[in-house]
Amino acid sequence: MIDPATVKWLQVEATSKCNAWCPGCSRNKNGYELADGLVIEDLNNERFEDVLRMFPNLETVDFCGTFGDAVAAHNIKSLIDLAKQYSKKILIRTNGSLRDIVWWTQFANLLKGHSHEVWFCLDGLADTHSMYRQGTDFDKIIKNATTFISAGGTAVWQFIPWAHNEHQIKDCIKLSQELKFKRFELVRSVRSNFNARDYVTGDPYEIQPWSMDQKMNPLTFVKHRVDEENCMHLRLPSMYLNASGKLNVCCFFNQAHADNDIDKLMDIPTKLANQNLAPQVCKNHCGTTEQ
Repeated sequence: MIDPATVKWLQVEATSKCNAWCPGCSRNKNGYELADGLVIEDLNNERFEDVLRMFPNLETVDFCGTFGDAVAAHNIKSLIDLAKQYSKKILIRTNGSLRDIVWWTQFANLLKGHSHEVWFCLDGLADTHSMYRQGTDFDKIIKNATTFISAGGTAVWQFIPWAHNEHQIKDCIKLSQELKFKRFELVRSVRSNFNARDYVTGDPYEIQPWSMDQKMNPLTFVKHRVDEENCMHLRLPSMYLNASGKLNVCCFFNQAHADNDIDKLMDIPTKLANQNLAPQVCKNHCGTTEQ
């Protein structure tokens, strides 16, 4: 079972709200209409602090989005204040097109003096970015990011490659350097084999995988194994807190089996002890093909 004293990393779903309509996202139907049963909510401050207190040796709080964008939470600043009290480093991952330059200046000041990174999801240049990040505005993201950087914030450019934007990787790396992003991170998408739909009309359109991605054939998933090399939870003791305040061992398990009581959760190593019985979600999202 999980020993709270060993947990170093806490993934946090600050909200289930988001302005984007990315195909393949759990919050919508491949880009069009919200998923059935989705509850729109922000993480409660009191519950968040209760969870933070559970982990005396916590190092990193990672505001990641499975159903929402952390910046969309009405109380994100107070959640950040709490995270600063209980962790050494804060990560925030966002599509970056919410709020304005005044807010982003204030946000940089809030994080100043505490180790942090804000990952801005920029999947291409102005002509390609919103083909996947539907509902977002490239120019506004750049404006928000550069405002944040100028105010003393630490920003990372996150890029998910697809067939429609892979030709722009080098140009985006160059631009990220010119705009003084701390670094450029190429992140392979775990969202594959879906039928994209336009978020306004619902009309289907195609998103082709990155030419270098070897993970798109679902028939190979049964041959995948999960080990420390490709599972952060095996490398680093960590937990996931969803927007309703329930804990789980990983964001990919999401609402399923989430609980308020950490003692009722089985840890990742136990789940993966027998690779033949490893959860399919682990193999699909984080597995590598067995040699």
